[in-house]
Amino acid sequence: MREVVRQGLKFLTGAQNDDGGWGYSPEMPSAVEPTCAVLLALSTLSAGETARQRAVGWLWRAYHEDGSWGIAPDDPEGGWQTAWAVLALTRAGEPPEKLAASVEWLLSVKTLRFTDDELQRDIERILDIDPALRGWPWLPGQASWVEPTALTMLALAAGPFAPRAAERLAEAVQYLNDRRCRAGGWNVGNPVMLGAPLPPRAHPTAWALMALNAVAPEAILPRDVAALKEEMHRDGGTSALALGLMALAHLGQDDGEARRRLVAAQRDDGSWEHNPYHTALALMGLRGGRL
Repeated sequence: MREVVRQGLKFLTGAQNDDGGWGYSPEMPSAVEPTCAVLLALSTLSAGETARQRAVGWLWRAYHEDGSWGIAPDDPEGGWQTAWAVLALTRAGEPPEKLAASVEWLLSVKTLRFTDDELQRDIERILDIDPALRGWPWLPGQASWVEPTALTMLALAAGPFAPRAAERLAEAVQYLNDRRCRAGGWNVGNPVMLGAPLPPRAHPTAWALMALNAVAPEAILPRDVAALKEEMHRDGGTSALALGLMALAHLGQDDGEARRRLVAAQRDDGSWEHNPYHTALALMGLRGGRL
């Protein structure tokens, strides 16, 4: 395992762009999400101090004055990447006061809500959800979705931010409970569509489990964990296996077969899918990285 991690880290440090960030491949421009994922991996593994500092510098150069981050420095609209940045910069040791505006941005971001009584009843009947509950959207003004909600919960639960975000985090726990699939676990958003139950999927289930473990572990049900284990193997992709292992590590569990499959997927260049984002997730999954 040590050689697997060493080769993965070698790929990541070699794939860092001259500006200090990472793209979704070594040939692509730097973007916030892969840069944050790699920064988290390097911080988790206590590796690449120079690479980490360059990444921190790049992230601050991509920062918007309103406290948010977009896809890349030239993206004027802040989005879910703000939660990635808060999480990664907190783990990298940046002072909480530098992230105060970003925390406020996350707490105040607008989410599509339905308050009309008749419309609420129609949505509850068709989708079997409470449309008044807020999670977080991918972009401001959109509907809430499981993955950005879970990612933002992790960011707000990090460092000293949780007390300030307590009310919003409590509602997000209600949101995840409301969006749980009938079989356990989570789909990307709704648990039901036109009366038919939707199946859980590995990615949103892993993110939701990590978020609930950080904020309200008592809300996790045994069938949620069972759904994750089944879906991460059914999917079998790098990110499904990696996120699944990370979620299980949060719960004090492991999956040897998932670990074996993930190791077997590493390429000769040390990467997973020649992709810094997937490589960072894989390394955190194999080393039991906790967010």
